Amino acid sequence: MLKKKTHRPHGHYCKICGEYKANENFSGKGRAAHICKACSRLPAAEKTAAITINRLMNLPAGRLSASNKTWLENRLRDQRPEVAKLAREVYNLHFPYAERNARKKQLVINSLIFEIHVKLPDIFGNDIPINKRFTANRSSRILTMIDFDTGSAEQSILLDSGRMAKLLRWAVHTLEIFMWPEDYSLLPETDLVFDLLEEDWENSGWENNEIFTVKDAQSVCLPEEVIRWRVDVEYSNHTSQEIISYQNFLEDRPGELYYAMLQYFEPEADEDEEFE
Repeated sequence: MLKKKTHRPHGHYCKICGEYKANENFSGKGRAAHICKACSRLPAAEKTAAITINRLMNLPAGRLSASNKTWLENRLRDQRPEVAKLAREVYNLHFPYAERNARKKQLVINSLIFEIHVKLPDIFGNDIPINKRFTANRSSRILTMIDFDTGSAEQSILLDSGRMAKLLRWAVHTLEIFMWPEDYSLLPETDLVFDLLEEDWENSGWENNEIFTVKDAQSVCLPEEVIRWRVDVEYSNHTSQEIISYQNFLEDRPGELYYAMLQYFEPEADEDEEFE
């Protein structure tokens, strides 16, 4: 059976501009070097950068070979800003979780505060208001809980260093707490923003014929009473992070954190079932 011939573009390929051009656009040496006459007149530095950028743009879309991956990783540290920027974009397309995983290795939580004010279903499916605050401290190894609904005194337990480290490490490596602002939509729906900020945005220079979106609300301080959950984290590298959600529910990973911390104060808590 005859194989169908694949279509090849007419002309000759230039490895600098990445275009197929007619043969008359190449000199004899240029045809051998795969550089057209126009590109041959470019300065040497521009030629080199253009060749690198062209190769970046034409890397295979699927799995990269070991040599291509090494070459791409080296381009991340390229001294030419335009090359390094494009290399980062290409690298993130091929390895979308690489940067996230690299950040995990650098983050160790020293203290964590998690406060929630949402309704969660009980075992009968009834929505029960939850108003609690948890704190975990690596150095003191003390885990505390305050239930604002009962008005009871603060409860605290002392964990051994291994269990406290496991809890805080789990929050970084499994729950990826440092990525929650990017992974979740933490602002309320647009209609709620209008209701809450009607006076604020009317007095902030917004005209009636202008469109006020949730994205615009990011620069506006929403009322404290509508905060549904808040996380304050201090890391060992002397950085801190505050994450605030105005959504009237717990997303999956914040929900996992809530139940994981709550289980320490439940009589039937089983150490062997932690973080499974």
